[in-house]
Amino acid sequence: MRHYADASHELRTPLSLLRAELDVALHRPRSTTELTGTLRSVDTEVQRLIDLTNALLDLEQLGATDDVTRAPVNLAELITSAVNPHRPAAAREARTITVNAAPATIAVDTSWIRPAIGNLVDNALRHSRGDVHITATTHDKHLRVTVTDEGPGFPTGFLPKAFERFTRAEASRTSPGSGLGLAFVAAVASSHSGTTHAENTPNGAAVTLDIPC
Repeated sequence: MRHYADASHELRTPLSLLRAELDVALHRPRSTTELTGTLRSVDTEVQRLIDLTNALLDLEQLGATDDVTRAPVNLAELITSAVNPHRPAAAREARTITVNAAPATIAVDTSWIRPAIGNLVDNALRHSRGDVHITATTHDKHLRVTVTDEGPGFPTGFLPKAFERFTRAEASRTSPGSGLGLAFVAAVASSHSGTTHAENTPNGAAVTLDIPC
């Protein structure tokens, strides 16, 4: 029941903002510039609802999946395909994303692993400063992917619950993001019989995905 309550809370905020924006637009004359601003605001909230819905559906699908479909894939190519969509956003802020992937072939479900890695990169770009570093290694038939950022790191009290649904490091629940990114990563790890770990480093934060491969 807690997840339903949290989901309702997350949906209530963008829906309330949409209603307020539309109510103002409909009940008093507005210039073309003001209407354009309203439409942009509405577009932002609609996208937020879409992202939240997709994240919830992905989590439910993972929870209902008895087994993942593993197939051989080149590790470096997998990491590159997960990271490249985020490079334009990093470049706009004059930040770089570095990748160090071991030369290896692994057996994982790329349809889940790729977006999980992408979520870690997106979180690092959104909640930190400076560059983002990704290392991917294999050892004893395990894959370990660590995404490290440069910034303030996680609040200490947040670390024990970092992978819970709808949990954010920020105090405000209206801040960007659904609070489902790390929960999704944890669900992907669990579906592969793996684990996740979040910690602070001397220069920022690091999140690690560790799974049998």
